[in-house]
Amino acid sequence: MVRFSEVPERLLTHQQPLFTLRFVLLCACVLSYFVSLGLVYPVLPGFVKNEFGGGPVAVGLAVGGFGLTAALARPIVGPLGDSLGRRFLVVWGCVFVSLGVLGNLWATSVTVVVLFRLLTGLGEAAFFVGVASAMQDNAPEHRRGEATSYFSVAVYAGLACGPLIGEQIADTVSYDAVWITGGFLCGSATVLGIASVPGRPDDAPTGWPDSLIHWPALRPAALLGFGLMGYSGFLAFIELHVEDIGFARSGFVFVTFAAIVIILRVLLARLPDQLGPQRTSILSYVSSLVGLWVLAFWSQMFGVFVGTVLLAMGQVFLFPALFVMAVESAPVNKRSQAISSFSIAFDLAVGIGGLLLGGVVALSSYSGAFFVGGCLSLLGLLMSRILIRPYVKGAV
Repeated sequence: MVRFSEVPERLLTHQQPLFTLRFVLLCACVLSYFVSLGLVYPVLPGFVKNEFGGGPVAVGLAVGGFGLTAALARPIVGPLGDSLGRRFLVVWGCVFVSLGVLGNLWATSVTVVVLFRLLTGLGEAAFFVGVASAMQDNAPEHRRGEATSYFSVAVYAGLACGPLIGEQIADTVSYDAVWITGGFLCGSATVLGIASVPGRPDDAPTGWPDSLIHWPALRPAALLGFGLMGYSGFLAFIELHVEDIGFARSGFVFVTFAAIVIILRVLLARLPDQLGPQRTSILSYVSSLVGLWVLAFWSQMFGVFVGTVLLAMGQVFLFPALFVMAVESAPVNKRSQAISSFSIAFDLAVGIGGLLLGGVVALSSYSGAFFVGGCLSLLGLLMSRILIRPYVKGAV
């Protein structure tokens, strides 16, 4: 099998810049894409509940169902990114997500909404693997954690702006206007992706790898999954929880969450590289579980604010630390495969987490779902003591 050419020695020196034009355009592409996704989060639960009479399980499936198809697609899109190029994944990912968002214009039932969310999952799998691989391709080796932190700022900035814009459009115009805006933003991300992501390299590998899964990446993936399942419940049910306690709008909650993540990832971008994955993950899990338990037991608006801040602090560095572990477990010609295997955790956490915590809501309450989400973070904390240490010692 033909392999990517070796990275030139000059690219591994401390003189290699991080903030190139390509990196900036790539972050702009990510921002446009995640604003499009962010539009949907505060609007879709009410759309399912008010338009079609969907209950908590239906809401959880509609919000998180895209994660199930994304998980199935990841093992396939990873090798495609290595062989056909990162741009192929970015462009087709945007196309599928755009169709998934615009499809809500023709939704006639919860089932149709879920089907279009499943299509969104296929696009999400391709887009994320493509842009994440391109970002790591351009990052200096000694600054991978820092690059991931800055890159993820674009993700959370999109998830901060998107809900505000989505709520405003839904309140002042219509649900349909939200879906049209989301489709337009995906189109913008497509153009930026073409401009910033290289096409297929001449020395790209051909054929399929012996295994579609890069097994060493599954250890950090498992830890990420437990850290994200509580967050998936937050995304699915915080809007309805806020309504239950008597506050009309939830956009400020999403903005608070994203603002904390953005500020800390900018100010402390090098912290994951300095602390290492073990200490970084411990801080992340503890803050996440405390934040979710505050949301569970403090059912007042100030409690929602405090819980959101703590949960955001917990989510700040878990992904950068574990992502770098996954990337460094693979050579460059298998980087997309490693990232696709690692990012399955996103999909399973959102898909399974939404269904699991939706079931908890059906049996108890939104507070019960947040409590169970905190317990899942506690389980991740305990597992990190087993799974990270062997990895750090080089047992890849």
